[in-house]
Amino acid sequence: MTEISRRDFVALTAAGAIATPFFDAASLRGAATVTAQEIVDRVKKNIGVEWGNDDVDTFKAGDAATIVTGVVTTSMATLDVLQKAVAAGANLVITAAPTFYSRADLSTPGGRGFGAGGGGRGQAPSRGGGPGATPPPSPSTVSGPGTGASAPMPPAPALPQSVVPAPQPPFAVTPAATPPSDPVYAGKNAFIDKHKLVVFRLTQHWNQRKPDPRAQGLAAAMGWTKYKSGDDAVHYEVPGITLEALASQLKKTLGTRGGIRAIGDRTLTVRKIGLLPGFTLIQASIAMMPSVDVIVTGEVQEWESATYAQDVAFAGAKKGFISVGRVVNEAPGMQVCADWLKTIVPEVPVRFISAGDPYWRPL
Repeated sequence: MTEISRRDFVALTAAGAIATPFFDAASLRGAATVTAQEIVDRVKKNIGVEWGNDDVDTFKAGDAATIVTGVVTTSMATLDVLQKAVAAGANLVITAAPTFYSRADLSTPGGRGFGAGGGGRGQAPSRGGGPGATPPPSPSTVSGPGTGASAPMPPAPALPQSVVPAPQPPFAVTPAATPPSDPVYAGKNAFIDKHKLVVFRLTQHWNQRKPDPRAQGLAAAMGWTKYKSGDDAVHYEVPGITLEALASQLKKTLGTRGGIRAIGDRTLTVRKIGLLPGFTLIQASIAMMPSVDVIVTGEVQEWESATYAQDVAFAGAKKGFISVGRVVNEAPGMQVCADWLKTIVPEVPVRFISAGDPYWRPL
């Protein structure tokens, strides 16, 4: 893996990796060809973890048989990123976050979370009924953002037969109405189709790699690699810095416009930093807090980890907590992904393009 320097990452993030074309048309002639499916097959073979049969890390748009001209990695395949990929001559986008705004990644509006109604794209498993369909997860097993649950719920107890409603006579089923068209979904689909883009999501298996590539990328971007403490990539012991100065450094280096939020005494001296990349539940914060001065995280439930950290600081403990936002937090890890892909896909150029910070802060 080629470790990106802090200066280079700042430049890439600030410029959004301005899409200089990978090559001109003449250089493409006679070049080796590789399809999107072949690249994904190499990812599965070389990623270093067992590839599970989930419906997350799959093709979300486009034809897997497409000949790839260039690869772009990103934390989120926004319209801005897709346009920059096209300008750069790339047609395969590998994204950490959903392309169509929910875990289900349906290409039409279909409700929150896993979605209901609307067909997926690419090779995502069927979500309807019938043979071979992937059953939706039980509400008792769903946790995470938007579910209202911080951990899996216990199974519902069996009801006594006396309170189970009696079977009702059969009745005609009225077909569900087709969800109305949404101009944002429609526009994104049209752009993908027009430019024959292929989008693949890579998050579940990428994040299982050891050490955590998201933490590796963030540490490299911040210049912390030499301060690693222990065998993992999530603990660092840096020269003393105030909590406020650390938050400012993160803001500048990661190119955030408004997403960073900090909890704790601004003048607190920080030496021991713990990283919780991506989305984490409160159990991770509770386990890490005693061994560090500050936790730097991507995304948490505000009423869980953030409130816990607020109470820790209120109680007088010399602790801090910084949330940088999930999209921004995962960007350095997708730079690491681009560097890794270059080692297994030598036929085509590979580049990271920043999705930027979706927020801005009023003055």
